[in-house]
Amino acid sequence: MMMHMETIKIDDPRLDESFAFMFSFRKGDSVFLKAQNSLRAQINDGVYVGEFPKHVAGDIKPRGITLYELKLADESLQIVEEKELHKID
Repeated sequence: MMMHMETIKIDDPRLDESFAFMFSFRKGDSVFLKAQNSLRAQINDGVYVGEFPKHVAGDIKPRGITLYELKLADESLQIVEEKELHKID
């Protein structure tokens, strides 16, 4: 069985409204980790990894994961999955 894997970065110029759902956060957004709500960070970059949805079939569910690179207060970087983050309003 052959698996097809694609990636798209958060600031890819090819992004349009049909792929906007792949990124819940944008560069510069302030977030905290759900498991450690005292740990604040800023979105530095992001990448979607997986299979792109088949729009012709009407399926808008992504078959992959979105990873974000966070910049912490001490300037260190950390990579986390989207589901681990919550936006600070």
